[in-house]
Order: sequence, then structure tokens, then C-alpha cells
Amino acid sequence: MRKKLFVAAVAGVLAALAQADPNAALTRLADGFDFPVGKPNADGYRISRGFTPHGHLGEDWVGQGGSGTDFRDPVYVIGNGVVTLARDFRRSWGNVIVVRHAFMEGGQVKYADSLYGHLDRVLVREGQQVLRGQQIGTIGNAHGLYAPHLHFEVHKNLAIGVVHTMFAGDLSNYYVPSEFVNLHRTLQAGNRLTTVAMNNYVMPTFAGIPALPSMNPGQ
Repeated sequence: MRKKLFVAAVAGVLAALAQADPNAALTRLADGFDFPVGKPNADGYRISRGFTPHGHLGEDWVGQGGSGTDFRDPVYVIGNGVVTLARDFRRSWGNVIVVRHAFMEGGQVKYADSLYGHLDRVLVREGQQVLRGQQIGTIGNAHGLYAPHLHFEVHKNLAIGVVHTMFAGDLSNYYVPSEFVNLHRTLQAGNRLTTVAMNNYVMPTFAGIPALPSMNPGQ
């Protein structure tokens, strides 16, 4: 009983701190990571284009049924975290969601951002806490620019957001997405809560676009 009261008290303090600071948010440590489609193991999907350093800095996921069969399929967040971006960036991105994760590795808290690009619909809002396996959007085509697919990235560098050009396109700033997921399927987290930084991205000059409102405000 005392432990539960202590956890609740800590959560209350962290929540108050996060609310007082617009550049921080409360999140629960990830207890593991799954794939963003065909949860949890990407059943029915394949990578059509993989990660290439200094080139394609993520993975393109498509349905096994062929081009276009995955349009508007569900996209799931890979682990517990908080939404740091949920906007229509137009141009080559279309609708994008970025989620910030905190997780235990080697006895230390580490951080990563997962990016979900070219979405048809966005079902979350910036600042929203999300749980592993929660649907956050649907597969899209960047407003008709591409054949439908999910562009999926995992960032080590928490300043990247959607601006690749300011950072080296290598493994110092990025994870190979599938490798990251496979190496972190199960993590020790318990009931630990932590705060993560918010509003730390350099935004593209064309992104004077307000955040999309939540389409599932109850989540």
C-alpha cells in the first residue's frame, strides 16, 4: 500500500512539473518495442526499401498483398512514449507523427524518437501520452506523392524531428529501425515514470502549420 501511495505521489509531482514547464512532458518508461504495422510482429507486411546511411534514413513498410493494398491500414506506436510532433508537413513528408520514448538499457535511462511518415490520418495530438501498440494513424501516400506505404524511422539524436539536412545521416544519429525493435522487444520498466524534453526541434521553414487536433481526445 505504501509503495502504491509513493508511486502515485511521485507521478503527481512529475505531472505538476511537466505542466509547469512547456518544454517537458511526463511519460512512462517503455517496457519493450514492437513493429509499427501488423502488430506486434509485422505480420502481413514487408520492408520494400531499407535503411541506408547517408541515403534512405528509415524503412518503408508495405503490405504483402502488393502496391496499394495497405492504404489506410492501422499504424501503431512501437512503445510507450509521448507525441512530440503530429502535423501535416506537406511537400515530401505529408502527415507525420514523432513519438519520444524513454527506456532502460545497461542500467541507464536512454531516449529515442520514432517517426511515422506519409500518413493518411493522424489520430493523436502533440503532448499526448501513448501506449505500446496503440493506433496513432493510418498508412497514407503523402497526399498522392507516393504509392501507399509507411515511412518509419528511429532517431538517436532527439533534435532531428523532420529536418534531416542539419545532421549527419549515419548511425551516430539514427538507428536501423528493425534492428532497434528486435534488440528491445522486452525491457525492464516497472512503474517508473520520467520526464522528457519537448519543443526541441529545429522546424523546417515551410512548417508554419498548427498541430493537428486529436481525433481521439479520450485517449
